[in-house]
Amino acid sequence: MDSTGGNAGGVSLDHPQPPPTTQSSHGSSANGIARDGLHSAAENERCDDREEDQEADEEDEDDDLCEDVRGELADILSSDLEFTGAFSFNRAYPTAPNPSLNIDGLGTVGLPLSIRDAAAIKQCAEQAPFGMADRTIVDKSVRDTWEIDATKVHFMNAAWAPFMAQTVRDVCEVLGVNFQASQPRCELYKLLLYETGSHFLPHVDTEKVNGMFATIVVVLPSWFAGGAVRVAHGELSETYDNSANSLTTTSVLAWYTDVEHEVKHITAGYRLALSFNLIHTTSALRPALSPQNGVAARLRQVLLSWKEGESQDEAPAKLIYLLDHKYSQAALRGSALKGADAHLVALLDNIGRPHGFRLGLASLTCTERGSGNDYGGGCGYGRRGRYGRYGWGYSEDEDEDEDDVSMGEVEDTEISIKHLVDLDGKLIREDLDYELETEVIPDEVAEAITSGAYDEQEYEGYMGNYGGSLERFYRRTVLVIWPQWANFDIMHGANGLSYACDKLRTSTSLQPTPEESELANLVLTRASASHCTAIITSLCRVALTWRNLSLWKQAVHRCDATRSIAAFGGGSHIHRAVATFGFQEVKPHLEQALERDPSNVGALQFLDSFEEWVAKQQLPPSMGLTTEWIAAQRTKRFGALKKPPKDEHKPLTALAIKCGGVDFLERNVLPLIETEADSAVLLEYAVYLYREQAVPEETRARMARNLLLASILKLDIYSVSAPTQPASAYSYLRPQLEESKQLERIKPFVKACYDLKCEDLFSKVVSKVVDGASIAKDVLDRRVTQIFLPLIVYAGPMAIGSAVPEMHKLCCLAATQWLSAVTANPRTITATDISSVMQAMVSGGQPGVILTELLPKLETIALDNTLLRTLVQELHTRRAVLDPAGQNIQTVITRLLKRWASTITLASPTYGAYYGAAHAGRSKPTIDALEFCFSVNTPDACTFILTRLLNPPKLDGKYVQEQLAPLVPELRAFLVKHRQPLTSPAFAPVFRSIMQLWVQKVMGTRPPDTASAYIQHLQKWGCNCDVCKAVRHFLTSSPNEAQTWARIGAPKRKHVETFLQTYARTIATWAMIRSVPQGLTVTKSKVLLEPSRYAHHQSEGLKLLRSLSTNSSELQGILGSQYARIVALLQGHTPPANASAAAASGSNTNRAIASSTGVARPLAPNGSARALAVAPTPLTPHPGTIPLVAGASRPHVQASQGTQAMSGAGASSSTDQGPPAKRRKTAYDAGEVIDLT
Repeated sequence: MDSTGGNAGGVSLDHPQPPPTTQSSHGSSANGIARDGLHSAAENERCDDREEDQEADEEDEDDDLCEDVRGELADILSSDLEFTGAFSFNRAYPTAPNPSLNIDGLGTVGLPLSIRDAAAIKQCAEQAPFGMADRTIVDKSVRDTWEIDATKVHFMNAAWAPFMAQTVRDVCEVLGVNFQASQPRCELYKLLLYETGSHFLPHVDTEKVNGMFATIVVVLPSWFAGGAVRVAHGELSETYDNSANSLTTTSVLAWYTDVEHEVKHITAGYRLALSFNLIHTTSALRPALSPQNGVAARLRQVLLSWKEGESQDEAPAKLIYLLDHKYSQAALRGSALKGADAHLVALLDNIGRPHGFRLGLASLTCTERGSGNDYGGGCGYGRRGRYGRYGWGYSEDEDEDEDDVSMGEVEDTEISIKHLVDLDGKLIREDLDYELETEVIPDEVAEAITSGAYDEQEYEGYMGNYGGSLERFYRRTVLVIWPQWANFDIMHGANGLSYACDKLRTSTSLQPTPEESELANLVLTRASASHCTAIITSLCRVALTWRNLSLWKQAVHRCDATRSIAAFGGGSHIHRAVATFGFQEVKPHLEQALERDPSNVGALQFLDSFEEWVAKQQLPPSMGLTTEWIAAQRTKRFGALKKPPKDEHKPLTALAIKCGGVDFLERNVLPLIETEADSAVLLEYAVYLYREQAVPEETRARMARNLLLASILKLDIYSVSAPTQPASAYSYLRPQLEESKQLERIKPFVKACYDLKCEDLFSKVVSKVVDGASIAKDVLDRRVTQIFLPLIVYAGPMAIGSAVPEMHKLCCLAATQWLSAVTANPRTITATDISSVMQAMVSGGQPGVILTELLPKLETIALDNTLLRTLVQELHTRRAVLDPAGQNIQTVITRLLKRWASTITLASPTYGAYYGAAHAGRSKPTIDALEFCFSVNTPDACTFILTRLLNPPKLDGKYVQEQLAPLVPELRAFLVKHRQPLTSPAFAPVFRSIMQLWVQKVMGTRPPDTASAYIQHLQKWGCNCDVCKAVRHFLTSSPNEAQTWARIGAPKRKHVETFLQTYARTIATWAMIRSVPQGLTVTKSKVLLEPSRYAHHQSEGLKLLRSLSTNSSELQGILGSQYARIVALLQGHTPPANASAAAASGSNTNRAIASSTGVARPLAPNGSARALAVAPTPLTPHPGTIPLVAGASRPHVQASQGTQAMSGAGASSSTDQGPPAKRRKTAYDAGEVIDLT
């Protein structure tokens, strides 16, 4: 028998040597265990003696009480408690009997196992599954084993049962289990057959039945190689290899259920094994050390110190200790504990129970959350997977190796403790709160747990730019110990006091029961002011019922019930207390409550109701309760009024008038209120008194004024409230938030000055507002914009009709300070500031400040266009107030508009279309600027804008196309909207300039006609497929230099290239686009490009002209002397020598330029119409197309020439391009042309 590893994790023994007595891995003998057992008969007999000596022991040890209970207990529990057990067992039994196996359906199996019998067993067996979470699955990559259920396996040899009985004792001895106390039962679970290649990956046995605490595996004689068993617990591990003598020897292995183990691959032969469950059958705890040894004495001292620590705030209510083994919820009880855990619990129970200590067990879950490092596939993108501890874990989404996911950075660790039970397994509470710093052992419990293997993990794969999130779960078992004085809180948690109060509140007994006495004492010890209502309605109630004056006084004192009448239980409780114990017993507490009550109204109203109750009771004078005492208490309270809250003024006034009339209110009560109340309360009181009809008008006006004045004098406008969250969260907003609150703080006082007809007190408010000569400049600047100006706007309408000099003072101060701030730093000015200061000056009745103070300074500041526009708008809106005669303000507005026009941006974003069908969302800064000029009744300012528009830094064709041309229809629509003629002196020159610039900058000089011969050759391209047609149209008509046909595919690309090679190789180039599918780019030469572009611009120019007007007379009026020249060039004519004269002579012709069809229908002098065609251009004879096939038009050079048709029959069949073909003139009727010259 070979054994690897010599640590304390397991025991390896060779039979037939006698079982070791002093050579266990932990070094203790069985005799030692018996000697130190706490459940021996001798010890039981001595229990009574110990109980008698207990009080003496505690008194002797009081002087040695420790201060750090948790630290001392942690030190003891981490030391050697002389536990002798191991976590695993391995022993060879060469002389073990043959069990004479009999399998249902097969019969007797011979041993050592033969190949024949092994094959027969396989026929009766099933592939062994394994458990994963709540599933049972078969996966041979994880577990490759055959199994037969125990119900089908029988032992025919009578000697087998005694052998197994002794084996169980051997296992218990080594594992440290007290056989006599536990009385374990050994049950067959499965017959297992391992063949070559069989194995079982690392796993932990589940507790298959209640009470199961260990597994025993009996390996029967059969020859095999490999199959070593590795066991591990924490950092300890052992490997047991029983293959050397496997043919003739029976080997027994055992381990606790939470020990991780695996079976290595069988490399040859068959391994036949019996698997047994070892089960506790009693509720006894395992024996522990004798309390007479040093460790026990030290432990007793710590527990006694803890027992006496109830009065010490630092004493923990409980301690939680991490056990070595893990136990399922089903096995969470003292009788299921194993090894050192059982030893420890028995020791603590034996020493602690006589002193009132309780023990419990609970399940701890430690959850780590962080980012996962996915080295394999994990769960993939965006998937979630749930895995067990081991690499063969099952995933809901896919079976991928979870070992490829490791924990990256841990972002959060959380520990929860649940399902607290007593040692009998009875539930105490489901959730257990704890203090990690003071109640848990060891100190770094999270690190201790996560340093080991996790039990389960959940991984969510990568999501876009974010790494996958990983959660790992570590499950452990903890021991909970607490003293008797904390038992109630442990049992009931945070609701313990409420539970006790509820029980007492529903009590109907006239004398306390033992349970009620215990509850009363418990409530008394935990009573505090925060529980006052609960104490009064429960403990004080039963104290009255039981007529227990001492208990009642203690309860009143402990919950501080005399701090107010309401806390004292109000009239009903006080009345009952007086009736039960007599007034003299209650009087000191009642007087204290009346004196301390913060509510004046509450105390005084109680005295009224108490006086009524006393009158009804007809109490004897001997009780000392007289109306004189009540009157004296009322006078005392009125003479020492507390700071009244906001809602007391109405009832307090009524009580004062009832007590002594209006004079008493004015002379005695209000002076005290003025002294005690804060500014806001005084203000509300003043407003209330002004409307109080029970007080004469003159008197209430006087009292209200005095209260208002007192409230203003107490007003602290600029007090800063404490932040409600960390400053970093919104520190940049705090100044604005404070000023906003301060403004709202001022407004009610301003309103009250006018509502109460105390306008003169407004000066006091203004003084409070402007008070702050020593404050920082930036604070003053903020106050001007956030407080001064809004306050002027708020107060202005109320001041109309009142002579309030302070308003003028406030307006001037605000304007001066604001100008000082913005002059020093113009970049701080906002449009809102300008609007606010304008509105403030007007609302405050000081519009002259705008003209005399604000405008002169603002005109010296370099304002941006937004601020200038706001300033102009504000002046225009308020022009009637600022300048009723209209003599000065218009000049200022015009001057400011000129500045504004020089700063605004007039260029529009370009979208490819440059007139007519412009982009729907195209911004129109020029039109917007013109609209603004009209909106402020200053249309002459449009000249400034239009002048800038026509004089850009770079005036080229692109600017004309993208900026000026789109303005033509927009300007026309603008003029129509405002009912202005197109011939307006301000706008007609703009139209004229744009059309001239189109002809000069966009069209330019007509290019020579070099394209005709090449286009004639393109006629031979006879294919009319979609791509060929598109390419031909591009070559002959498009103004673009290059065009792309994407993803047309290789066949079409090659097809087009064949025709390009044949008919356009000298006038175009082309290139393949290497995409899938392939594409094609064609680029034409200047021979075709320049004529087509000219024709395109010529056609677009005509459309531009039509967008301006289709009436020739109107166009002549707009274009003036340039009319004839512009029209001639757009129509493809040579401009006349004297364009001006021609334009003048044709000014009376009533003709319309064609719309989009290119056809005009002028009216003849006699009113009849005849169709006229626009004169053809070289490339656009009628609709502007270049001829592609016979009968189509083509370009030419001379404007006087017509177009020639190219017939297919006259074309050369040669693939080479020859000289240009002869052209024939196509006649047209000159009378059909619009002659605008």
